[in-house]
Order: sequence, then structure tokens, then C-alpha cells
Amino acid sequence: MDIQVSGRKLSVGEALTDYIKDKLSELAEKYFNRSIDSQVTLGKEGHLYRVDCALHANSGIKLHARGEGDDPYGAFENAYEKLEKQLRRYKRRIKNHHRPPVEILDKMLINDAVIVPHDHEDATQEDQGDQPLIIAETKLEIPTVSVGDAVMLMDLADASAYMFKNSKTSTIDVVYKRPDGNIGWISPGKNA
Repeated sequence: MDIQVSGRKLSVGEALTDYIKDKLSELAEKYFNRSIDSQVTLGKEGHLYRVDCALHANSGIKLHARGEGDDPYGAFENAYEKLEKQLRRYKRRIKNHHRPPVEILDKMLINDAVIVPHDHEDATQEDQGDQPLIIAETKLEIPTVSVGDAVMLMDLADASAYMFKNSKTSTIDVVYKRPDGNIGWISPGKNA
């Protein structure tokens, strides 16, 4: 199990680091039969402390939670409670629907990158104005799941949108959180 704790413009003490590692280890033992990789970042914004927790289980599950509090321990507890709630919902859903775990579902591998327009690639950041910079390139796995499972995975990742291969239609679909709080679903469907 690899748990990394770091601070953003903040020194994280050994006691807080040990506390975070102990709590995340307990969470991993309770919900996963395999190890997890985790990145916890602490920072201070104004008078509040902010904690971002990202967990990646070897089963393919990715979770993200953010917490805020008046002290670093409180901020971490806030994020930890969100992670635990997400995992309880996920575990209950798998048990209730008797579906196969996400780790055995088919996945497609795609590349994800932010692209800078060609006419700006040699310009400095000041010359680009509002044009985006290339931030990162990464490979993403697109799981083959049902729409309901895609919504669950989006919630687990605390993402605003989630791309997946629909297990019923074999199309690449997207679910997303709408401003009114509901879930939207984009599907190319079949040719008419």
C-alpha cells in the first residue's frame, strides 16, 4: 500500500502524516482485498485548511474527495467521511445488484491530452492570452459498464463528467452532472 501525504505551501508534520496513513490503511482493509495507492494533499486557503484525497485501488476503482476545516485534522476527517460514504454506497450497490465487480469488466485504453493550437505553439504564455497550455498527457481506461454503473463510478471519482462504453449498445457514452443537480446522459445511439 502506497500512501503519499504532501503539503501545498504547508509543512505536514509526522504526527498528521501517521494519522492519515493509519486511517486510510483501515479504510483499505475494510473495503478492498487488494492494496491501494493514495495521494493526500493538504493546503491552507484563507483561514481554512483544505485536503484533497485521491485513492486508486488495484481493482480499478478511483475515488476522490475534498474536505475543509478549521484545522488539518478536521479537514482530513471531512474528506475521509466522504470517501467512506462513497465506498459504502458502492459496496451496497454491488451486493444489491449482484453485478460483477468493476475490475473484471472490459476496458478500452485511450490517450487524453490538452492540445495547444498550431499557430500558438512557439508563443510564450503572455503571447497566448486565453489560449490553453499543454498541461499533461495521460492514458485513461474507459470501462464497459451500464449507465447506472457509470453514474456510480462518476460519483466515486467525484467527477463532473464520465465517459464509458455502454455495455448494452457498445457506443461511447457520457454521463455528467447538470447544473440543476440531475444527471445528464449523452449517447450517440443507433443510426436512424
